[in-house]
Amino acid sequence: MSLMFFFSSVALAKNIYKIFLSGPDVFLPNPKEKAVDRKKAIEQFNQEVMHDADFEFVGIPPIDSDVDKFKNDPATAMKIFKINIDLMNSSDLIVANMTRFRGPSMDVGTAFEMGYMYALGKPVFGFYSIDDTYCTADQQSSAFDCTDKDSDEKTTYADKVKKFAGGFFLNPADSHTDKYTHQIEDFNLGDNLMMIGAVHFGSKTKYTVSSSFVAALHEAAASYRMER
Repeated sequence: MSLMFFFSSVALAKNIYKIFLSGPDVFLPNPKEKAVDRKKAIEQFNQEVMHDADFEFVGIPPIDSDVDKFKNDPATAMKIFKINIDLMNSSDLIVANMTRFRGPSMDVGTAFEMGYMYALGKPVFGFYSIDDTYCTADQQSSAFDCTDKDSDEKTTYADKVKKFAGGFFLNPADSHTDKYTHQIEDFNLGDNLMMIGAVHFGSKTKYTVSSSFVAALHEAAASYRMER
């Protein structure tokens, strides 16, 4: 091998950043296909957007996408937990699907994973997407505005809680509390302040939640470019 070829190969080598693909996508009827779609979107992003960069991304889906191979018992659940922890430990950043799931807020497992990555000091990115609102027959009450493409991105968490409650659990004397006088968090944010904070402070760009998976990839790329 010539010396010129050696240095050309070194120059072409790119740093690889592993993205942990977090979200309730694993509960969809086709979780494996969704994971493949995410990885293909990343590959396309690398080719079209990152071709001039010295780094690129690779998607790491959670072990839940293979859950059909496991038994439905506590031992299996703990196995999945430990494997996902290992996957996050070996990943460089997280891109989380924060679209609300079975309620006015995001999936609780995804919230844990965002907090875990933030605690590790790794970049945290999130997105809302109308394509991932999980409008199924048994979830209509939690996907109350699935026809509004701006609902997750622009509707506040307090508005989502109030609309999800349907008025039944709201305190008629105080719109900021429920019937049990528990406060409804209202900071004009799209979700619980801890989750928005994880996204805001979990990246160099100090941005809000993106409107799509690809938009979140752009934010992640911009954050890494700032560091280089």
